[in-house]
Amino acid sequence: MSLIKSTLAIALVSAVTSLTAGGSLDSELPIFPPVAPPSAPPGESPPTPPTCISSGVGIAAGGPLNTLPRAELDTELAAMKDAGTSWVRFDIDWSAIENIKGQQHWDVTDQVVERARAHGLNILGVVAYTPQWARVAGAANTHGYPADINVFALFAQQAAQRYSTSIGSWEIWNEPNLTQFFLPKPNANIYASMLKAVSASIRAVQPGAKIISGGLSPALDNGSDISPVTYLNSLYAAGAKSSFDVFGIHPYSWPDLPSDASTANWNTFYRVRLMRDTMVRNGDGGKKIWATEFGAPTGSSHTAVSDQLQATIIADGFSQAKALGYIERLFVYSMRDRGINTSDKEQNFGLMTINYRPKPALAVVKKAADACA
Repeated sequence: MSLIKSTLAIALVSAVTSLTAGGSLDSELPIFPPVAPPSAPPGESPPTPPTCISSGVGIAAGGPLNTLPRAELDTELAAMKDAGTSWVRFDIDWSAIENIKGQQHWDVTDQVVERARAHGLNILGVVAYTPQWARVAGAANTHGYPADINVFALFAQQAAQRYSTSIGSWEIWNEPNLTQFFLPKPNANIYASMLKAVSASIRAVQPGAKIISGGLSPALDNGSDISPVTYLNSLYAAGAKSSFDVFGIHPYSWPDLPSDASTANWNTFYRVRLMRDTMVRNGDGGKKIWATEFGAPTGSSHTAVSDQLQATIIADGFSQAKALGYIERLFVYSMRDRGINTSDKEQNFGLMTINYRPKPALAVVKKAADACA
């Protein structure tokens, strides 16, 4: 997947302007975090998550995994396995598989699925993205939502049928609360209709499939994007309750810790509590939450964190998930950096550099995974 998101610090500060222009926030978001990231004390070791939060730890690999040649793909998947992780999340990309209507090419996706399973990894498949011939008018790229929801649901069913023995967990779309990923503009009612149609189509061929709602991104109600708290309330209002088994969220919190109560008015990880309250109010207290992306960028960009602080944030995320009790699985974004430009935060979310040099966060993930073994 293309993860070209602004950090919360930038997004929240910029939201001040939209608020004065008539935008609105979800509950209690009047204060904004500083842009400058804090630094961990030199030599300080990150806290170690004391126990396993679930039956396994995951890596959110996204779309880039589908671009790797076979040898490099095997190397990266082996690195995930060596880190102790047992899950990998990546895209089942409709726009790549059926770029031309009626002409489906599954070979690239087949290879990723086959090699991931060969390395002993469970798969969370993200069914998403629309080819030009199928997307809604006004959407300039593959992140436009489908013009005909039933056509997208048919593709999802074909994927579920094809991978019925390889993939049993399906996330429906990625970050649908952002304009960037739901062009031309996020709409919870439209997404709810998508979720209903796609979950039904998958369950028709995989009755035991686990359906995860599209992981929501940190965002504000600014007239363009929709906050996760508001979006989840809208999904329930639209009658989507029975169409997902797990609520998906991307609880990025950098440059602060997930557990920092002083940031409760903006920190998405901390605000998962509000989303949980929404689930309970709607009779979904028995459902779990999956953090299908979580991490922090290192490097030299002005919103990056130090290698040590990245490790501390991730360790705190595991500890918080365990303490809360309802975050069943956490997928770290990502296994390794996607480039060598340290000033581009999007290239620097890895637990390792692009050349597989470990960062301190890798040891944190290994310890968390060991506790799950």
